Amino acid sequence: MTVFQRIRRLIPGQKEAPKLVRVVTDSTADLPAEIVDELGITVIPLQVIFGSETFRDGVDLTAEEFFERLPQEKELPTTSQPSAGEFQQAYGALAEETDRVLSIHLSAGFSGTVGAAQQAAGRLAERCEIEVIDSGTVSMAMGFAVIAAARAAQDGADLDTCTRIARSILGRQRLAVALDTLEYLRRGGRIGRAAAFLGSLLRLKPILTIRDGAAFPLSRVRTRKKALAELLRICLEPGAIVEASVMYTTDPTDATYLIDEIRQRYPEIPIHEGRIGPVIGVHAGPGLIGLAVVLAERPASEDKS
Repeated sequence: MTVFQRIRRLIPGQKEAPKLVRVVTDSTADLPAEIVDELGITVIPLQVIFGSETFRDGVDLTAEEFFERLPQEKELPTTSQPSAGEFQQAYGALAEETDRVLSIHLSAGFSGTVGAAQQAAGRLAERCEIEVIDSGTVSMAMGFAVIAAARAAQDGADLDTCTRIARSILGRQRLAVALDTLEYLRRGGRIGRAAAFLGSLLRLKPILTIRDGAAFPLSRVRTRKKALAELLRICLEPGAIVEASVMYTTDPTDATYLIDEIRQRYPEIPIHEGRIGPVIGVHAGPGLIGLAVVLAERPASEDKS
């Protein structure tokens, strides 16, 4: 929004324009850097720990550096959530610009990040109204909601509207990922109900989604080609989509294929391509390919039926 647009939004009798809502998320949203910059989104990094070395996800350690180092390590790196103090510092800085913040984070089933955000929000309640949302998911399945809320905020929407938009997107997102192995999820303690696949894969490729903060098994296939077809089936068959994102850890070739397939079916929708960051990479490992979409809203008449 330009300065002149803000002036036009002035309410008669006010000396200054209403303050815009600011949107916060964490590094596991895997948002493209250009979108973060364009929409003024604040991203709080989680941490990746290699032995005695601690790195901020996406700040001190890029995805390229992480996946180059991962196979060289004898011990699997660990991850750590941001502290309440880090959130408080970020919220405090934003409180100098606005009195309304929407903070959207990865599922509490995966991390205590959302709890730390809630704790910090409580500390600043007298200075700033902060709405914290547990997305119930991760990566661009969460990122869609962050982007939509930030666009609405940039257009002058109030906090309630931004929150409603984010929750609507989260209710309509679909996520499916194909993994080369479940070993990283198992060793990281995030395998959830996907543990049912352990010991029976026999070189099958597991297809998973995220439900209630845990990895949930969808299906398993024998080849990479069938895995890509299954991702398209799972995410595109439920209905028309309005946005899509393709994510990968180490090989962009399959991402390009999925993007081409989606563009043939939905030539007008925005399609993001992103690299899974280090924190999610700890638990997913190399070789992941994922697809996330946002389904179109159903007409009100259908919702009532």
